[in-house]
Amino acid sequence: MSHRISLSTADLGGTEVRRNFVADPSVEGSSYAAAYDRTTLWYDAFWRDGRVYLVCPKLLNFAPLLRKAVFRLDGRITMIAKRRSYQRYDILELLSRVCPVEISVNGPGFEVATPVSPDETDRFACLNTHFTMTRNSRPEWIRDYAIFNRKKHGLEAMVLFDNGSTEYPLSTLEDALNGVGLADFAIISVPLRYGRKTTRNSSRAKFLQTALMNIARLRILGRARAVLNADIDELVWARQGSVFDKAVNSYLGLSVFSGEWRYPNADSAARSRHISHDHRWEQSRACPFKYCIVPQGRLRNFSWDVHRVTGLPFKRMLRRADVGFIHCHQVSTNWKALPERRGVPGNAGSWQTLDLTFDSRTRQLLDEGFASQSCWQQTKACA
Repeated sequence: MSHRISLSTADLGGTEVRRNFVADPSVEGSSYAAAYDRTTLWYDAFWRDGRVYLVCPKLLNFAPLLRKAVFRLDGRITMIAKRRSYQRYDILELLSRVCPVEISVNGPGFEVATPVSPDETDRFACLNTHFTMTRNSRPEWIRDYAIFNRKKHGLEAMVLFDNGSTEYPLSTLEDALNGVGLADFAIISVPLRYGRKTTRNSSRAKFLQTALMNIARLRILGRARAVLNADIDELVWARQGSVFDKAVNSYLGLSVFSGEWRYPNADSAARSRHISHDHRWEQSRACPFKYCIVPQGRLRNFSWDVHRVTGLPFKRMLRRADVGFIHCHQVSTNWKALPERRGVPGNAGSWQTLDLTFDSRTRQLLDEGFASQSCWQQTKACA
């Protein structure tokens, strides 16, 4: 079985057409401009249930160009049947009874064509599945994450969107997940611009992640039993059952939960592994919400976002007290260009200067989650 899934991406880099900035680059700086996606027309084109979906970055000034464009499916002229607009991405839908081989668009100043990707929802049907984005995450982190969630929550499948890792080939990630005991996993290469926040702390220019989450929702994970949205450095805990079961058994088919920072012993030689993160700082702030959702549940038509289900009110009221996660401070390459001082207050020199205390409950969680491997196997050096 192949563990790769490809996206059918359309790019206008060979033309003079460019997406407008959502904020002034002369104010935001060169790093904002370099990370901004000005040329991708759609991230993926795929067919499902009689429709071709084009999942796009925010179209902005591309929208009027597409209204004047001619769309063809296998050479047959067709029309946009529906446009769905979200905060950071857009979806165009075209009707087609069967899955076409190719979609092409001819518009003012551009012409582009891509294959149409197939529906992958049968592949992950009825499986407890986790998905996330990653870039240059150490392969042992990903393997550790799979082992922990397999043991604690009955994880059966993983989908990883790789945002252009340069430290290793993608086959390294396949090797890391082989032998963990998953029914299936998929790795999807997306070496595209991720985007950056603006100086006003707006995420409007960060098109990629939310769009990919909804490609997962519509094309890949739409028939999964339940889907866990959490990063590789976020280990979920649940009282009396798994995070997947709690989502399945909930009225909405959704479990919303928050997290707390955890740190390793500052003197540990293995402080960059999950299993070493058994210390806490009493004054640390709660981490933003993550969730587990049933794709075919009552919220099946709602858009997925990083920390919320779009359009669902009363998020804080939905937060569960019997589910949460520990956010492992040193299991990160900071590839999303988050603030360097994440999890550290402004008046502290670094996380190593915090007044950390050992947390026995966290230690128990980690020991249970990694019980199939010894501490030596996990860390190679236990302090």
